[in-house]
Amino acid sequence: MVAPSRAAAAAAVLAGFCMWALGESHHNLGGYCSGDPEAGPVFLAALFAGPSLPECFDWNGDGVVSAADVVVAVQLVGESASPTPWLGTYTATSTPSITPTPSPTSTPSVTPTRTATPTITRTPTPSATPTITPTPKTCPPQAAATLEVFLEVDRGQPVESQAVVRGELLHPSCATADGRLLTTYAAALTGGTPARFEQLAPGIWVHHVEVTQPTNGQVQHQRSLVVAANWPNRVGWRVFRTVLVVAEAGDAPNGSATLRRALEEANRTLGPTLIRFDDTAFPAGQAGIVTLRRALPALTANDVTIDGRDELGVPGMRIIDAAGGAFPALVIQGARNRIVGLALRNVGGTDRDVLSIAGPAARGNVVEQCRIEGSASADGVGIDDRAGTDFAGGANVLRDSIILGAADKGIKVTGGAHARVEGNWVLHNANGGVQATLGGKVYARDNLIERNEGATAQNGFAVNGAHPDRPEDPALLFAEGNLVRANAGAGLLARAYSGVFARSNVFTTNARNGARMQPVDGAGAPALRADGNAFVCNGAAGLLVEAGVLYADLGDGAFGSSGANAFALNAIPALRRNLVFLGHDWLFARGNVWEQCGAASNCDLAAVRARDLGGNAERVHLEPVRSDAPSQILHIDEVRPKLAPAGTLLRIAGSGWQSLPLAPCQNSLPCEDETLPCVLVDGVPAPIEAATPTMLFVRMPFTCFAPVPLEVRTATGTARIEYCAPE
Repeated sequence: MVAPSRAAAAAAVLAGFCMWALGESHHNLGGYCSGDPEAGPVFLAALFAGPSLPECFDWNGDGVVSAADVVVAVQLVGESASPTPWLGTYTATSTPSITPTPSPTSTPSVTPTRTATPTITRTPTPSATPTITPTPKTCPPQAAATLEVFLEVDRGQPVESQAVVRGELLHPSCATADGRLLTTYAAALTGGTPARFEQLAPGIWVHHVEVTQPTNGQVQHQRSLVVAANWPNRVGWRVFRTVLVVAEAGDAPNGSATLRRALEEANRTLGPTLIRFDDTAFPAGQAGIVTLRRALPALTANDVTIDGRDELGVPGMRIIDAAGGAFPALVIQGARNRIVGLALRNVGGTDRDVLSIAGPAARGNVVEQCRIEGSASADGVGIDDRAGTDFAGGANVLRDSIILGAADKGIKVTGGAHARVEGNWVLHNANGGVQATLGGKVYARDNLIERNEGATAQNGFAVNGAHPDRPEDPALLFAEGNLVRANAGAGLLARAYSGVFARSNVFTTNARNGARMQPVDGAGAPALRADGNAFVCNGAAGLLVEAGVLYADLGDGAFGSSGANAFALNAIPALRRNLVFLGHDWLFARGNVWEQCGAASNCDLAAVRARDLGGNAERVHLEPVRSDAPSQILHIDEVRPKLAPAGTLLRIAGSGWQSLPLAPCQNSLPCEDETLPCVLVDGVPAPIEAATPTMLFVRMPFTCFAPVPLEVRTATGTARIEYCAPE
């Protein structure tokens, strides 16, 4: 078979992803990859780096591109999103502080105070932040929660596992005065039989496990939000074959219980292995710092968990500090490892990332609830050299973490690596937030990417070119539900031979363009599909498509975009340039919302071309345009995440509301104007921070305690969905 041209391959790659992302059905799956170029468009299951074509991909790893791979793809898009990162407001200091929830003692009380009020941490906004009242609501009569706790035992474990589990309520999410709800639990577990606890008070709990069989010293802690519902909340504990305990905060070369020694042991021990920090040597509520004298051994083993959460379940209090050394704080080269609750920081030298995940063996690793900061010359997280093979089980996942203070990118995925980036807060990185480059592939969902500034490439997202050894293998970004704001460059910059599929993202208040598509001489041009995004309130164009970009679909074009993008309030008021097209072919941009039309039923297309468009405006297909008037058919598809404490940034997917009046140029909007959309959770207004025609970004006004109605109200109707229900 003769390989298609690079341009045709890029178009096929992007078209395949776009059709999958919208849930369309295709019967010729894999036909193109099997050698039949007439088989039709390529489905996402047949994407990425196969041996002969970059768009042929085996999602489930069975060696065959087939309909079975569709299942994995659909599962990926249907996953529940991660919550807003758990850490608090960033404070720019030479040694950034980590402020956990305070505790009166290092050992949690068996019977905690019922009246504790949670401390609410909110992600910052470039303007006024809405006021969130932390006072718990009154518990309704039926608000008793049920919890199931179970052990996850791997096959091949030599003995039947036994453990003691217990938990305490830390912060109630609703107030009860009669004392009828329990605030502690405890039980012994054996094997796969879960323990069930009823009549628990809803709120944020800390859970503990001590494994007694095997007698390997496994003790762990985690927090979760427990709510009252018709089905139980669930907490699981994996039982490890080997447990290694870090009981020394130093890095002495002859230390017997150092982190260094634990990593050395883990690399030669049969897993699954747990590395934990001793609760006495590393007390709860206190920063326990391991200051490195030299580079730690790379984690080359598989199935190792490093758990950095303290005795109150607080992440980020066990810190690996590179002390300015010319080496990463942690290197992962193995597979299926999990890093949870650690803080990694203070890397110096030349081109040294704080966290490095590298090599073809580095697959399926998960990094979550971590704080990664302070690289003097490189990236916060570098995922490189073919690490990860897909976006399913082979992906390296970075979720629910904060990444800040890097001299280069916050997160960089390069050298043909794959990564899923979910629910993170990426800020204050000098050379940009998240980058897929040199054939790197990124699936980014529900991240907050803001205030990245200080160098020359200070963009929110960047996508930059093919793999240097495989010029047919493009860099790819699949972005959904991200809020990209207040970056000193563009919200999104795509250059050279790369592909971008963007759905329901907000690109706002960035100093330059909301997004820019830029060819590079000799290195190709990017391809773009955009559905349901908002390009609003940026310092230059909302979207700039330069000459030489042949594959861009903003609505009803070759990739099947549904449009529904919003373009408004970009550049200086006297000269709006919401979309600038410098190409000489045709750009399809049908079905979008334009500032000059707004809610009008009969749009003045001449005004759109004169004021909304720049460049070759006559080469842009506009009709039909989409009115921004509230629809008679208002609906909510889903709310992410499924459960949330007060202050979490929720994503409400659906349609039928106005988006332009919600453009976040200045302040978030409470429910004060009856002509504008309003979101209420159990009757409590939830401030709207940003909006697209297909997604609302709102702050949760209180902590979930039980399933409650979430409503989106407009001048023409109300849509409702049940919210705060456990999985």
